[in-house]
Amino acid sequence: MVTATKENNKSLLTDAFEALLEKLGPEKAIQIWQILVPPHGDYTKARKKLFAGKDAETLDREAREFNRK
Repeated sequence: MVTATKENNKSLLTDAFEALLEKLGPEKAIQIWQILVPPHGDYTKARKKLFAGKDAETLDREAREFNRK
């Protein structure tokens, strides 16, 4: 049995959001994130990890490719 720790929870949330982002695209993933994360959650910290290394052009291209599907 895995003991839930703050670090495990952060890792799990990061993995879950990345899966949502890949499957649903940025707009829908953020909508889900807003529903699931309590008001005191800090999206700005998670955002830095989730979008690390991606500039606006890359995010725009990925969003456009996703919307074409």
